[in-house]
Amino acid sequence: MSTTCATPSAVAQAAEAFARGGIHIDPKVLDAHLAKIADQASCSLLRDRFRNDFPHAAYHELLSTVAALRAVLGFAPSPTAREVMDWQNRQRSIYARAMQGPKTQYPVVFVDGPHRGVEMTLEGPAEPYPNADDPLGHLAGDSAWIAGPPAFVSLPIVWGDTERPGHGTARYKRGDSPNTEVLWPFWLCTDDVPLPTDARPYIASPASGMEGSV
Repeated sequence: MSTTCATPSAVAQAAEAFARGGIHIDPKVLDAHLAKIADQASCSLLRDRFRNDFPHAAYHELLSTVAALRAVLGFAPSPTAREVMDWQNRQRSIYARAMQGPKTQYPVVFVDGPHRGVEMTLEGPAEPYPNADDPLGHLAGDSAWIAGPPAFVSLPIVWGDTERPGHGTARYKRGDSPNTEVLWPFWLCTDDVPLPTDARPYIASPASGMEGSV
């Protein structure tokens, strides 16, 4: 949560508005509550945007409204829906630049960790190396790869106070094959140092001065 705010009376009024809807929030934690709404809406947008029955417009309006309210209250910026999609594109471009040769897009889903439920497409090799009929394929060793998304993906996270958060990355490992929905699953790497218990996705607004790239 933020420890300071330039407009404490406005924060109290915003908390009262939530109370009218049956959600009672201590004004001291309103910043954290709004940040959680933005995080959940961002991840939901990235998870369900391809579904026909998903309320796309509602999530676009929700994210813009939360971003506007946070700006009025003097809290750190949160992303709009357009900025969420821009963030996704930045993550994709990082891994696309790392690939050489023919590439194609693979739909992926993050199964656990701070980014649980997020779906996006990532570029990876269009063909395996070596090909199955290559008689010298066994010599490739660790340089071999499959036709699929990257083996490991790191996504930005934050934790702690929204005013002065800690910054880091969550590293995910690709599953062996796509699931029944033709999505490649990614699991949080259990061999890494455990993440802070309050780690959350860092899908930042450019207004924050840090755009949430790895």
